[in-house]
Parts: sequence; C-alpha cells; structure tokens
Amino acid sequence: MGAFLSVRALYEEGLEKKAIARRLGIDVRTVRKYIGRIDAGATEPKRAKVPSKLDPFEPLIEAKVEQGLSAVQIHQDLEREPDFDASYESVKLRVRALRRTEPEVYCRMRFAPAEEAQIDFGSVGRIPVDGKRRQVHLFVMTLCHSRYAYYELVLDQRVASFLGAIRRGFEYFGGVPQRIKPDNLKSAVLVDRLNQRYYQEDFFRLCRHYGTVPDAARLATPTDKGRTERDIGYAKGNAFRGRSFESLEEARAHLRRWRDEIANVRIHGTTRRRPVELFEVERTHLAVLPAEPYEIAEWGLYRVRKDCHVHVLGNYYSVPHRWVGTKVLVRLTEETLTVFAEGEEVARHERARGKGHDVTDRSHYPETKRLSSQEIHRRRVLAVREAGPQSARFLHAIRQGPWVYGDQLARLARLLERHGAPALERACERALFYGATQGTGPLERILDGGLHRLPLPHEPTSNGDGSRDFGRSLAEYDALLRAAEVGS
Repeated sequence: MGAFLSVRALYEEGLEKKAIARRLGIDVRTVRKYIGRIDAGATEPKRAKVPSKLDPFEPLIEAKVEQGLSAVQIHQDLEREPDFDASYESVKLRVRALRRTEPEVYCRMRFAPAEEAQIDFGSVGRIPVDGKRRQVHLFVMTLCHSRYAYYELVLDQRVASFLGAIRRGFEYFGGVPQRIKPDNLKSAVLVDRLNQRYYQEDFFRLCRHYGTVPDAARLATPTDKGRTERDIGYAKGNAFRGRSFESLEEARAHLRRWRDEIANVRIHGTTRRRPVELFEVERTHLAVLPAEPYEIAEWGLYRVRKDCHVHVLGNYYSVPHRWVGTKVLVRLTEETLTVFAEGEEVARHERARGKGHDVTDRSHYPETKRLSSQEIHRRRVLAVREAGPQSARFLHAIRQGPWVYGDQLARLARLLERHGAPALERACERALFYGATQGTGPLERILDGGLHRLPLPHEPTSNGDGSRDFGRSLAEYDALLRAAEVGS
C-alpha cells in the first residue's frame, strides 16, 4: 500500500516512470503496473486472493447465515461434510464477514414546552463530609424543551433524598412539567418477580400531589432520557473534573455558581440557543406549584430495644415501654418522627440533626425507671440535707471517707425513708458527737437500737490536738490535789 500511494503521488506530480522507479528504488515494471491501475481508477493495489479451505463450502455457509444460524451451529453442520477440514475460528471469521448488521438508528425526539422533564443520578466521587470522605451523587433534572437544568449534590439515592431533590427542582423552575421521566432506580420504580414494574408509593404520591405524570424510562434504555444523560456527563466533565473540595458545602456552592453562571447561560450545542432564553418561553407553560409543598416521609419497621428506644438513621428515639421487643412502624419526615403500633400513634418526636443523639420522653419508661441515676442521686442528697444540719454534716463526713459514696448515700436515704427526718437528725448528731462516722453502719445501729432517743452527755473537752476526751477535765483533778495538800 505504501509503494502504491508513493507511485500515485509522484505520478500526479508529473514525474516519468523511470524517475519514479529510481526515486523509490523499485522496478520500473512495477511502476508501469501501478500507473495502469491508477489510470483505470484504482485507489489501492490489487490484492491476490488467498485460497481458503472454506471456498468450496461458500454457498452452503451463505445459506446457513441467511437462516440465522450461529457460527457454532454452522461449524457443527460443516463437520459432517466429508471434505471439510477447517477450524471453528475460520468459520467464525467468514460468518462475521457475511453477516449483515443493521446500523442502530434512533428517532430524533422533539418536546413541546413543559412537556417533559428527565431526571437521573451520576457519581462525582468522594468529598469530605464531617471529616470523612464519602461518595457523593449528582442529581440532575432537565427540562427537555429548553435544556434548562437543575443540579444538586446528595449523599445517597434513598427515597427521601430523591423526592426532596425533585421537589427542590420544581421550586427552582417555579412550576411543574406535564411529565417526568426517571430512571429505574428503586426510589422510583419497583420490579417484581414477573418483571412487572410499579411505581414506588411515595414517588407516585409526590407526582399526584404536583399534578405531573410519571413515565419511567424503559429498562436498559438510556436513550429514553438522553437529555439528562448528556447533562450528567457535561456536569461531571465541566464542573467537577480536575477539581477538589474541602467540604460538601464548598462543592455545593461551586455547583450552584456553575449552574447559574455557566450551564444554563451557555450556547447549547444542539439548539444553538441559551437554555435560560428558551426557559423564559417554557416557564409560561409550566403548571403552577401547589400551595403546600409535598411532605417527604420515609417509612420503616424498627424493633424497640430494651432501653425503650428505636435506632433510626444513627439516632435514638424513645417509645412507650410496653412495646419493648416488638417491631413498630416509624414515619420519618424532614421535621418529625412518628411511631405507630397496632395502627395507632404511640410516640412523636422532633427529628434529630446529625447522628448519635438521644431523643427521650421520660414518660415512656415505667414508673420505676423514669428517673436517671444522676437524678436519683441528686434527689437523695437533697432529701438528706433537708433532714437537718446534723444530717448534712454526717453526709459530708462520709463523703470524705474511703467508702463508695453512692452506696453510702443510698443506705442513708433508706434510713431516712424508714425512720423519718427527726430520728435521722438526732442519730446523726449522736454519731457525730462520738465520732462514729465510719460509714452508715454505726448510724444504723443507733437507729435500730433506739439510741437516738437518749440524751447526749455534757459537751466533751478538747485536748488541744483536736481529739476529744470523754472523761473529767484535768483541772478538776488539780483542784482536788491542792485541797488535799492544804488539809494535810
């Protein structure tokens, strides 16, 4: 092929045959042969046909190809022929050359203003979210007539995220198209075992609320929603390729600027018009938004844990204790969480933001469990102190000791409940008087033995070192000795 093209180029320049042969280093007879074919209209050198083992069976192979047989079937049939001696690979190549394939042909789709909006998801990679890199998805809703599009970044493709993005898309357009065409994601379309498709209940309710008709794309047919498929590729390449972001908020702010300053104001490659200009016409054909936006809710069955809570999306919400161990139906909206059991509402909470939060109604616990350990501790301390100043002093004394304070406090509270505040006050005064503050054991013996009813002896003296002496004062003994000396 190289020699043929070189000869043709030099011949067109007007060189003689011998000059061409000398320059190319080939025989002049070869040059004459090529020039003869060039003059006859040839564009490439004539190739000699190489004989093939399949040549005698060419008509038979062509007939079987017309019947629609595969290369494997044709090879199996040819092996029954007595003179056939060719490999399956040879048959496969010949069948491939003979088989006529029809080119894929698509109808050019045209849409009237506000006739249809197409929606789909695409992935834009991992972006830091709360200090951790997470997979982020790009939601796109495109109005088919004007190519005016709404873009949003979401963290998942669950029902709530999907429906919320659709609702915000309608609000961005300021109206609703006649029809929306989603992909076959589970948040929109359910497929049962008989391959019958049904719309997801919440998605269908949203469409009915906004007065639009759902029309899902056919399975494995991306050309049914070519407008939004093209917009996803355009956004991923133009807005995100080669860019990095420090947070999801930064990426969302960048996407909003790109949407309003580039995507929707560019000259579109097909319409040769700006989407924002065509949208001004399409806007007038959109249906009016309803007075109230659609309330997005997720439903699910959750088991009530032993701590009277259900675990929903990383947070804990309390449920009345009678439902512990059973499964309850939970409805989660953007603002509230409602729990249903046996068809009735049994709990309602404000939805927690983020993860790891406890939302608890103390009335959901049984009477004996409604107070936390901290609250029980606080109330015990308050009750002992209110019994009197001696009780408060005794409580302070045992707190300084080596005993477990919580245990001692609990025993002190039980003594208060059993004997009453006046008895406890007198018992604590007696224990403090005699220095019996080695825990609540001495106090129990005082109360159980009725010693708190006995009067205390006179006030003991101090030895100067802080210790107490429960005998007579030494000054009295000195006076007695002086009197004895005088008498003698």
